[in-house]
Amino acid sequence: MPHHHVTVTRPAPADVADVTPTAASAVSVTTRAIRRDGHAIFPVSGEVHYSRVPRRRWRAVLEAARAGGLTHVSTYVLWNHHEPVRGEIDFSDGLDLRSFAETAIDVGLGVILRIGPYAHAEARHGGLPDWLAGWGLALRTNDPDYLAIVDAWYARLAAEVAGIPLFSVQVDNELYDGAAHLARLRHMAERHGFAAPIWTATAWGAAQVPNGFFPVYGGYPESFWVDADAGPDLRSFSNFYPSPRRDDDSIGADHRAVDAAGAVDAAGAVDAAGAVDAAGAVDAAGAVTTPAEPYPFATCELGAGMTSAYHRRLDVPAEDVAALALAKLASGSVWQGFYMYADGVNPRRDLQESHETGSPNDFVELSYDFGAPVQVDGAVRPSWFALRRQHHLLQRWGSALADMPASFPAGAVDTPDVTGLRWSVRSDGVTGFVFVVNRQPHVALPEHRDVRFVVTTDATEVAFPPVDVPSGASFAWPFGLPLGDVTLAWLTAQPVAELDWQGAPLLVAAATDGIPARLEADATAEAEDVPGRGRWFALRRDGQVRARVLILEEPDADAATVVDGRLVWAPGAVVTADGVIRWAGAETARAEVLTDVGWQSLEVAASPAEELDWTIEHGAGDPPAGTYGESGRASVPRDWSAAAVVRMPVRPGDDRSWVIEWHGDVARAWSGERLVSDAAWTGRPWRIPAEARGDAVELRIEILPAPPSAPVYFPAAPPAGAAVVSARAESSAEAQVG
Repeated sequence: MPHHHVTVTRPAPADVADVTPTAASAVSVTTRAIRRDGHAIFPVSGEVHYSRVPRRRWRAVLEAARAGGLTHVSTYVLWNHHEPVRGEIDFSDGLDLRSFAETAIDVGLGVILRIGPYAHAEARHGGLPDWLAGWGLALRTNDPDYLAIVDAWYARLAAEVAGIPLFSVQVDNELYDGAAHLARLRHMAERHGFAAPIWTATAWGAAQVPNGFFPVYGGYPESFWVDADAGPDLRSFSNFYPSPRRDDDSIGADHRAVDAAGAVDAAGAVDAAGAVDAAGAVDAAGAVTTPAEPYPFATCELGAGMTSAYHRRLDVPAEDVAALALAKLASGSVWQGFYMYADGVNPRRDLQESHETGSPNDFVELSYDFGAPVQVDGAVRPSWFALRRQHHLLQRWGSALADMPASFPAGAVDTPDVTGLRWSVRSDGVTGFVFVVNRQPHVALPEHRDVRFVVTTDATEVAFPPVDVPSGASFAWPFGLPLGDVTLAWLTAQPVAELDWQGAPLLVAAATDGIPARLEADATAEAEDVPGRGRWFALRRDGQVRARVLILEEPDADAATVVDGRLVWAPGAVVTADGVIRWAGAETARAEVLTDVGWQSLEVAASPAEELDWTIEHGAGDPPAGTYGESGRASVPRDWSAAAVVRMPVRPGDDRSWVIEWHGDVARAWSGERLVSDAAWTGRPWRIPAEARGDAVELRIEILPAPPSAPVYFPAAPPAGAAVVSARAESSAEAQVG
């Protein structure tokens, strides 16, 4: 029987980290965790771009983010969205940053701003306006002319958010050797009134980070930024190992490509001699600190999906998103930050990264479909539920977990090993969690039979029972877990929530598919018959029930949440903080709430989707000849003469989202001469919110046929030709937790 053993001890007191706030704040950072009023907190943030979400959908998207377990929302400010013409700055309607931030706060989310001026974000010129990018200035440096223009922009931007409490601020993005420039940008921003307890800097790619900044990292399950024929990006696979490694240097790698002499381009970093250029000079006194142990491990870009460049289409399964996120928790993360947490759509054309502007990648014009947990209209995907289950654990036990360092077994497996068991422990020397990540994209990892986890703590030795770990399993199991006045020595199920039920604490846990859920406690565990779903255990001592454990199978655990101290089961639904249960386009909608007598059904006002009509104007011709950018990668076709054309009437006043199942290469939807939506085929449905259709009376759908003439990587073989397969208008169903 393989024994997997780790010894943990109580960690030494944490030191204060070199993270300089704007002013005295209740939020501070130690070398182990982020704290508020001296207590560890565990932020969970997600990127939602206000200017890429229709304003009418802001609240629905943010409510879904909060219901999904986020504590903070992060957003880029894309300068070119606001000032396309020099001096004509627009913060109205869907560009109203202040209103977006106020809405986020109103639904219970903290606010994180990434103010640039450079963002990347698959935006044209990285979000810099065309007029600025074309002036020939030394962009992203301390060139006085460039700084003067940025200073004026910061002044206006600061006025827009004056008085909004900010959790953190990031200046610029993915700047690898510009520590002095980042420090200068921060000084400028603070002078105009930006204030935050934490100023972050992206640290991947071995980036230099100025003193006083908090280095944050990322990791993606897939990469659109490699060539079409590259196959899976092996560098991304390192993100699926519990490991002390923090850096995923594949992120944005195509924007810092090394030339033959070893120099890195202007977007990037250090020349072959290792020197930093004059615009980012660092003094010998050590103005740059290498991100490492002095800081806790925090992330801002964990891939909750992946967008698609034209040449490389991706569709990340929810299981991969959840496994990557769990691997970062297993590696010691104390801040889970996701990119993107919600899809987007650009407010107008000519705002997306493209070959036209010299980018190595080409994108469709409007859509920023990331396959994210939340779609552009607030509907959710399976990844939302898979992540919510983890975030429930963090809501209840995150404060304790943040103070638990990660420990790795002797001889821990690391990339490229695909045979050994990937696991770790986080513990404070008494209690903790065993993490296992036995999943990796594109690789069926082996089952591990007869595994026994043994953790030696300061107080005792915890020996889990032997289990077979299935291929694809990812989980966090607790040991030494207090539950009221009972302590669980171990539990082979993942905690989801804790609440009071019938006068005793109730632990809700998710069974790990393929592994029996068992427990050991300092009380007698007896099976209990409670009507409805799940398996119940009463923990008795001295003849009294001291606590209970409810084990739900994984699908039921993904459907479960706690609202106002009540356990709600609602598969496929978002349950908001005020108890509204909302389904999008559900054919069947069911919900139950746990009462004192067991599970009881709630009344649901269902509204199934309606099938839409369309007419075929003509079929597709032969795919157009492939075109290529300077990078040698395929470009989005500009010749649409061979497209199939379908016409779809729009009912006046229809405010439902349209969901179109289709196949082909790329597609566009027009209302007269106005492009209202577009898509690149990944196998996912094409979603067109009512706001995109506007006052259209008809949409003209164009679909170019697959397979394309140029080399394109697809997540699955695309059906040949071009066609709309089905189309529906999705209504919502609702219920209320009484």
